[in-house]
Amino acid sequence: MAPSNCTRYLDDGTPYRVYDCTEPGLHVNREQWKQAMLEAFALLSPQSRWQRFASGSASLTEAQLDYLTDVDGSSRVACCAVIPDRRKVRGIGIARYVRLDNDPDCAEFAVTVIDRCQGQGVGRALMRHLIGEARRNGIKTLVGNVLPSNTRMLALCRALGATTSRDGDFIRVSLMC
Repeated sequence: MAPSNCTRYLDDGTPYRVYDCTEPGLHVNREQWKQAMLEAFALLSPQSRWQRFASGSASLTEAQLDYLTDVDGSSRVACCAVIPDRRKVRGIGIARYVRLDNDPDCAEFAVTVIDRCQGQGVGRALMRHLIGEARRNGIKTLVGNVLPSNTRMLALCRALGATTSRDGDFIRVSLMC
């Protein structure tokens, strides 16, 4: 397995890297990160928004941006896939986890990759990085709720060794770290 911060390439040859979103090498403050998230969100199709957020919302609210960028490097972690650009952060994907209050060995995870980069290994690279961070922080299991129609995400999780079960309108995914 390649190191998480090595340069990877999209199908068209565009380079990208996966980082901890708070890594100093990104040179991004929280407001810039929020702006990058808004720009990336605008690149999601309605279907991708629905599959990730179970909502057809056209934009992220300030409260959502606050929540998504509230990380501490241990209980709330985010990993970003970015295209190198000296002028600004060009995010193409993000994976996050939040440790569960009622079970400190477990965290809920979510992944989003912009449409044009889906199916090119970005989600897998993000998940591998996230699993490594979870393991380093003492988390034993990552869990997530995936819509049954999100077949790519379900296939990725299964390829990473996840077990699945039905949970109402969602498929509950459990990944051992």
